[in-house]
Amino acid sequence: MIINSDSLVLPRMGWEMWHVPHAWQHFQWPRVPSLFPDMLWFFLAERVGLDWRTALDGFFLLSLCLMTVCMASVIWRMGNLFWLQSLFLSSVTLMAYVACVSAGVYVKGFRDMSGLLELFLPAYHGSSFMLSLLAATMANMEYDRGSRIANFYPAACLCLVATFSDPLFVTTFAVPFALSTRVFALVHRKDTTPVWNALKEGIAGPVFLLAACTVGFMGQELLYKQNLGGMFKHFPLVALPEIIYSACFSMRAFCCLALFALSIIPFSRICAKISKHEIEPYKELLFYQGYMASVIALCIFSITYVDISLYRYALPLTWWSIVFLLSCIDPVSVRKLSDYVMVVLPCAAMYFVLTGKHENRLYGWHSPLETCLSQNHDRLGLQGGLTHYWLSRKVAASSNWTLQVEQVAGGNHIFIWGNNPDLYTHDVHGFDKMPIFNYFIDDGTEDLKALYSDMGPPAHVLHCPEADILVFDQPIRLQ
Repeated sequence: MIINSDSLVLPRMGWEMWHVPHAWQHFQWPRVPSLFPDMLWFFLAERVGLDWRTALDGFFLLSLCLMTVCMASVIWRMGNLFWLQSLFLSSVTLMAYVACVSAGVYVKGFRDMSGLLELFLPAYHGSSFMLSLLAATMANMEYDRGSRIANFYPAACLCLVATFSDPLFVTTFAVPFALSTRVFALVHRKDTTPVWNALKEGIAGPVFLLAACTVGFMGQELLYKQNLGGMFKHFPLVALPEIIYSACFSMRAFCCLALFALSIIPFSRICAKISKHEIEPYKELLFYQGYMASVIALCIFSITYVDISLYRYALPLTWWSIVFLLSCIDPVSVRKLSDYVMVVLPCAAMYFVLTGKHENRLYGWHSPLETCLSQNHDRLGLQGGLTHYWLSRKVAASSNWTLQVEQVAGGNHIFIWGNNPDLYTHDVHGFDKMPIFNYFIDDGTEDLKALYSDMGPPAHVLHCPEADILVFDQPIRLQ
């Protein structure tokens, strides 16, 4: 499991909601407040007293199970499979995905692949993908019953929650789905049908879903949260050569694009079945709309986002390619595959239990830096600590939030990105007291050295694994 300041935002937020006064008003929510299932899970876990390590591992499994069910629902609707067969296919696919990526992390030169597991981490847009699967299934089930607005109420409610949970849902599903509906109507209109009539056909449903997304997006904007900063290009077309060039040297981006390219195979196969009238009309509609929506969303994403490191946001989109691949598998092949898997899975499980590496398990995990710091805390008179973004929360989490280690930027400016600004002026252990910061955690980065360069020599220097603890006699003032 990946432990960093990004993945620890929600465990920290969950802890503060129950232990810090008025935290829900002052904690700066992530710029993508992933309501489902991320925040709900961590708030509940903290409420029942579940250790954050267990909660983080549990979130991985929860996402895995939810994604399995959501994928199975769409495969069941698109393919000619029974529900149990669809559930079996999605389960095996996700297990194989996790196993392959986990193995690739240990292969030198393929460490970039570790980012492909981010779909299962908190606040990393897994909810956008899961909810897009459910929304597509519900919308097409409602098309079966007719195009009355009332039939779209359940899907509209889901889209509202989805957009509030993750605004990326609008880009990766809502807008592409609405546009693909219009494209589908134009492609299949008869020569005698006016273009305007073809566009009006069934337009009420997609517009209703977009209206629900708009309400969700406006409600989400009322939260006190991180701004988007420089994530988007002002002239996005200029970024295309940069993205294409970077994708050639990023294993993560290459895997995503290669997977999306493979979706051409089931697309051509499904088209052949449609021409022979071997597929029910609602499955034809779902397939065309889903495929068109994926293409449109990939185009929107490619010309909007700048940095290739942000390609993890496209993971929900590229997983639709897997859905297309699985939905065209023949039921007989699924039965044969299940026979092989039932024999192979127990052997593979036993192999990983006996020989697998288990250092990624979080149960009982503690940072060596935090252990060193806690052991010398009272002896050196340590009170509150300061360091950069990527180090502070990891140390605080390792101590089960007992150490107050806050994040600072250049010039000792407070760093409120994903933090609670109140904790720079209130002691976390006694909220009516002012905190006293008297040490820095220095891991040797140049940016951090600039923070204490005007403080003079430290009174004590404690050498710990990964970093040095610089203790000062006078309190450190924040800007």
